[in-house]
Amino acid sequence: MTNFFLGLMAGCIIAGVVTITAARHPAVQLRLGLVPQAQAAVAPPSRPETPRCPEPKTAAQVGRPEMLFSRNRLWSVAP
Repeated sequence: MTNFFLGLMAGCIIAGVVTITAARHPAVQLRLGLVPQAQAAVAPPSRPETPRCPEPKTAAQVGRPEMLFSRNRLWSVAP
């Protein structure tokens, strides 16, 4: 009986979350009639941003003993 009750509660919570998530999606709102089509068409289309190349990163120096055995790195805690 307890397993049935817990499963029922979990199922209800999952169904509620899925329903709320779907109702927030604009296409689902139009299909359900929550938002009139005229109001949905008024929103301006978002324009795509031009892609920018990431800045080149400087190469990290590897193999210095300070990187492995630094007391600051091992024992200090940054705020």
